[in-house]
Parts: sequence; structure tokens; C-alpha cells
Amino acid sequence: MDSLVPFFKAGLEHNEQCLWITSEPFGVEDAKTALRNAVPRLEMYFEEGRIDILDHREWYLRSGDTDAAGVLQGWIDRKEQARAHGRAGLRLTGNTFWLESKDWKDFADYEATVNATFHQHEIVAMCSYCLHRCEPMGILDVVRNHQFAVARREGEWEVLESASLKIAKEELRRLNAQLERRVMERTAALEAALQERARAEQDALAAVRARDEFLSLASHELKTPLTSLRLQLELVKSAVTSADGEVAHRLTPKLQTMERQLLRLNTLNGSLLDVTTLDSGQLHLDFQQMDLATLVREAVERLEPDFARAGCEVRVEVEGETLGCWDPLRVDQIVVNLLSNAIKYGAGKPIQLRVQRSGECVTLEVTDQGMGISPEARSRLFRKFARTAPAQHYGGLGLGLYISRMLVEAMRGTIRVDSQLGQGATFTVSLPCSVSQER
Repeated sequence: MDSLVPFFKAGLEHNEQCLWITSEPFGVEDAKTALRNAVPRLEMYFEEGRIDILDHREWYLRSGDTDAAGVLQGWIDRKEQARAHGRAGLRLTGNTFWLESKDWKDFADYEATVNATFHQHEIVAMCSYCLHRCEPMGILDVVRNHQFAVARREGEWEVLESASLKIAKEELRRLNAQLERRVMERTAALEAALQERARAEQDALAAVRARDEFLSLASHELKTPLTSLRLQLELVKSAVTSADGEVAHRLTPKLQTMERQLLRLNTLNGSLLDVTTLDSGQLHLDFQQMDLATLVREAVERLEPDFARAGCEVRVEVEGETLGCWDPLRVDQIVVNLLSNAIKYGAGKPIQLRVQRSGECVTLEVTDQGMGISPEARSRLFRKFARTAPAQHYGGLGLGLYISRMLVEAMRGTIRVDSQLGQGATFTVSLPCSVSQER
């Protein structure tokens, strides 16, 4: 009663199927009475079939003699039925008071098999033995065949563990101590690594801030001398135009080269200014109703000398109405950036532009037949200072596509690239025809 009543009470409370096999001097009615006092809802559990209390003759001696294999299979069948009815498993007890001494060895062998079998199933069992009916060797069998045993001596309960169980528990304690030590060591190492990473991130952020401050300062400092240089170049051009034909013939190509280089410097400096503006969140957009196809044609016409020098034939296709509300200056900047990339990486090959209406958006596709872009490069293509080719072969700061992405997203649009190495690239910009003017 001290052990079995709370044993079955716990099983009923945890949705387990319970089976109590009794034997003299504690029979079925004694078991029901003892359990009823501890489990007020016992009758309901009986009605639901959650618990059975049987005499040992109904279980162990159903065929008139002990059938060890049949008894073991009976436990397994009860467990399967319990699981089929949504129970967590089977909780059972048996009693050997009825067992004759001559049958003890066979029963001990049976219990060893039961112990090994139950490990494979959702079954927990507590077996009761009367010390007065167990011989000394029988007690050793009991302890050996079970995970642990408890015995009451002079009114006190004691836990009896086998030597192997004690060794296993000691080994478990040792392994737990090792694991805890390793966890502490790994935790300390991880904390050190995280601190080092935090320091590295702070250093990187400081370096980025310093770089951005330098770029902002440099771009502003360059703006004034570039403006002055452009004015001086205009004066020189006027003077050359007024000079005699031979001088003008010799100097005009050189002046054109200087003009192109000055334009390139202005473009690079403008990119630096745009980056500082975008990163500081101070971008202002001037939304106006405009026609994207018209803007694209004007940009192509303006860049015609660059196309001619690169040997690129340009074709523009327009499908449907391409009106929308955007910032013309910034859209022109996006178009020029994409065309400049196509010229740079697809020199000597045709460039195709397609402008079309797609639902509530207008899309621009710029396709070149150049070197193409690898998957690894595509993943970082629109980042700041990203490059897909060596700087010594292709100029630029790696800012054009970053600025284009930021401008497109500021107008609530998208930009993407489709490309394979050696098969050119297609950049697609999609802009909603009507967007909020709040950035």
C-alpha cells in the first residue's frame, strides 16, 4: 500500500493505462479499497477502462499453468491497446506471493526477459515481493533483474542498487561534471569571441564613418576647383575658335579630350556627393509627371558620342504608354548609370533598351552583350563600392549601381539583374506610375 497506491495514482493522473495484478494476502477488493481512498474519481476510471485490478489466477494462471511467453505477450498487447486509445503507455504491477519455490528459477529467467523487453516499450512496472517467501539467492535475482529495488526494513524504506547500476550512476555523474566543465569553457570562449567580434564591428563602423566623412569632405572640396576648371576650359575653347584655322585644327581634339575628362571628373564627384546625401537620409525628390520613353531617347541621344567611341549600336523599343510621376533628374541619372555600365562592359557590341507599361508600373530593360556577371558577383552588385571586374581594366568607383538602387527604392521601385558569365546582362528597373512624394 505504501508504494503501489501512489504508484497507480500517478499513472491515472498522467493518462496511463493501469493494470494491478493482486495476490494473497492483498486481494482485489483490498486493492480497490486502498486505491479508492487515495483516488476519489476511481469509479469513473473503472468505467472508462483506465484501470483493471485482477487476481493473479486471471492473469498468470489462465491456462492452469504459468505460460511465461503468453504472460509477456499479454503485457505488450495491453500496452498496444492503451496506445491505440490515446494513452501515454501502460503502468502495471505483479505479485509473486503465489509463486512456488520450485518455479522460482524459471520465473527469475522470465523476469530478466521482461526487464529487457520493457525497455523497448512505453511500459513502467513495479513488482512486489514478500521477503519472507524469498530465499537469499532469490533476493539477489530480484535486485539483478530490475533497474533498482526498494525494501522496507523495521518500518524504513531503503534503496537497493546493483553494483553495475552504482557504477553507471557514478560514470554518469563523472560525465556530467566533464560536460558541465566543457560547457563553461566553451561559454567563456564564445563570450571572448563575441567580445572580440563586437570590438571588430565597432572598429569597422568607425572606419566606415571616417571613410564617409572623408568622401563628403573630398567631394565638396573638389566641387569648387572643378567648376573653375570648367569655366577656364570654356574660355580656352572660345579663344581657340577665334584663332586661325591651323591652331584650331590642332587644339580642338585636345580640348575635346579635356572636356570629356572634366565631365568624367564631375560625374565621379557627383557620385560621391550622392552617396553622402543618400547615406545621411537627406535625399529630396522632385516628383513630376513625365514620359519615361522620352527621357530614355534623350539620354541615348546625349550619349551618342560615347556609343560611337565604344562601337556600340543602340536600339530603343517602346511598348504602350510610359507616363508616370517621378523625379526626372534622378530617373535620368539611373538611365545614364545603366547605359554607362552597358558601354563599359559591352564595348563593341549592341545595346538594347525596352520601355513598356506593366500593370501599374513602367519598366525599363537595358541589355548588353558583354562579359556577364557571376552568381557570386550578382549577390553584391548593388552594394556600395562593389566591383565585378578588376579596377585596372575598368574604371569607376563602384557607386553607380548602388546609387541607382537607392534612387529606385526611394521612388518605391525595384531594380534587378539577370546575367550569366559570357552571356551579357539585363538590368530591369520597375517604377510605379504613381508614388507618394514622402520619402
